Amino acid sequence: MGTKTTTAISTVKQEVQLREWTEQIKAQQESGMTVTAFCAENGINPKTYYYHLRKVREQCMGSAPAIVPVAMPGSSSDIRIEKNGLQISLPADISADILLALVHELC
Repeated sequence: MGTKTTTAISTVKQEVQLREWTEQIKAQQESGMTVTAFCAENGINPKTYYYHLRKVREQCMGSAPAIVPVAMPGSSSDIRIEKNGLQISLPADISADILLALVHELC
């Protein structure tokens, strides 16, 4: 197996592990249980949980869209978009092209 193949396999493995831990973290948060109780119930070492929580957060921060302030004079903010705690208010008369481009960048 060449180095390129090994690297690709490692990358895929890391991505799968990151997705699995993202689901575990989401399950803990939705459970209403403390991390300690959730880990005990699911046979997870709390240190392992917190390690992967940090990795998931780093990944989320690394893939967060850049925010560029845009001044829109003379109009009220009638459109509000929320994603992962980020809130954006836009004027009601924003062009469809700009709105579509913005939504595309956020998703």
